[in-house]
Amino acid sequence: MISYDTKVLLALSISILLSTIFGILIPSIGELFSPYILVILGILLFLNLIQLEFQDLVSTFKKPKLLFILSIMKVVVIPVTMYLVTSQVSPKHALSVLLLSGISTGLGAPFVTNYVGGKLSIIVGMVIVTSLAVPFILPMLVYVLFNTEFSIPIFDMILLLVVSLVFPLVTSGFIKKYLPKLATEIKKSSLPLSIILMDMINFAIFSNFSIYFYFESSFVIFTTVIAILLFVVFAITGYFMLYFINRDSSIRYKISGLIVMSYVNNILVTVFAQQFFGSQVAALAAFYNIPYYMGIILLKVLFSRKVKISSN
Repeated sequence: MISYDTKVLLALSISILLSTIFGILIPSIGELFSPYILVILGILLFLNLIQLEFQDLVSTFKKPKLLFILSIMKVVVIPVTMYLVTSQVSPKHALSVLLLSGISTGLGAPFVTNYVGGKLSIIVGMVIVTSLAVPFILPMLVYVLFNTEFSIPIFDMILLLVVSLVFPLVTSGFIKKYLPKLATEIKKSSLPLSIILMDMINFAIFSNFSIYFYFESSFVIFTTVIAILLFVVFAITGYFMLYFINRDSSIRYKISGLIVMSYVNNILVTVFAQQFFGSQVAALAAFYNIPYYMGIILLKVLFSRKVKISSN
């Protein structure tokens, strides 16, 4: 008898694979979702924020030392380090690596936390703090390191935060407080609905870059390898940061560090990189979806049992 967790894992694996293939083979359909990615991200976040205890988030901000350390590492130390390494190894990819490394913790990270395990309050706190910091810090890094004018429009970022973060956060809190039965029903259906929404996002992303799979396969392979290496570096850095900050902490705590560093807002990078620097620079952020979803599956297989044990 196949367990429920196994069925969900299989459904996630197959649906992500199919959405990637369909995005490459029938891009005209996938592109229909592209204008609505922001809204889809907001719905995805809402479905997963419904599981957040607001008091836990308040407690996280009352002791801001952890968020401060993680944020400095996320938006300054990691991107500068990755730029310095890449500029020596593969200079033509240095800008792409900097943009992806320096972007905020992603709006999909709460889903990963709820599915794999982790402390949701830390993840949401990092989404908030890094989303506020990136519009100021990342353009400055690009200008200093490349002497290139680049700005993330403040209005666009405010709109992003309102639609994809603030509105879902407020709405989920309201429903949990005043409509608890509805909140319970949403929690029950949040996992399958989240998978569907992530498939839609993945479908849209790969549809925009499908031409590379037909005419520049070597570029796709090399860029995907870089994306996987970056994911591994981000994940290891985040995990061991929380390990050394508190060696006696639970596995859920350490996985939270892994998630905040590796599950980044690559969709936002894809949009802005295409606008300012072209599709080849944006491709790394788009292909980051491959290790992004592979990572979810591997983390579920490797850590879910440990998370359950540590929670008991």
